Amino acid sequence: MWSVIKTLRYNRVAKGWVNKLGLPNPGLTVGLEKTKSSEVLSIAEINKGDFERMNDIIPVDQNIEVNLSCPNVDRKLSWESARLFSSSRDRDWCIAKLSPTTTPEELEFVIEYLGFSQLHFSNTLPTEKGGLSGPVLRSYTNDLIELVRDKWGSSVEIIAGGGVSDFGSVINYLSNGADHISLGSVCFNPFKLRKLLRSLEL
Repeated sequence: MWSVIKTLRYNRVAKGWVNKLGLPNPGLTVGLEKTKSSEVLSIAEINKGDFERMNDIIPVDQNIEVNLSCPNVDRKLSWESARLFSSSRDRDWCIAKLSPTTTPEELEFVIEYLGFSQLHFSNTLPTEKGGLSGPVLRSYTNDLIELVRDKWGSSVEIIAGGGVSDFGSVINYLSNGADHISLGSVCFNPFKLRKLLRSLEL
């Protein structure tokens, strides 16, 4: 938690947080030991071939989120091998986490070719100073939701996040077609988080 907090910088103009966290974690083996199969393990490819190596280690029933959009990876890698994960029918959750700048062509590739039917919109917005989160993501996320609903209808399950800080932002995503809501920066403010969770108990 401290390593995360140290990297956060608030951008007053964009009204969001910028982070250059990178990927400071103890690795896949430790992650698997700490994550139940019913919980979601988030993975990302740093070097070409990482997904193939991880697929050999991760149990076929382990729920996962495949991050295809980490802003702290220096270069964009091919997504081809992510298809290995979506082919398993033993997982309740096999989510592709995507960038707010995902194009319609990339969406089609992820859904039609890679086979993902659960999508998480959206990761932080890449900037020169790091990944930007907060309200700036709302329009991107809503545009991606609209793209999916227009072309694939309800066949794709959508998790929406970015700028979720109050009851209104939750309702906005749900009314635009999201199935689930992802909470991010609001979790660093316990009082705001508690207020939001209480409002959702209605």
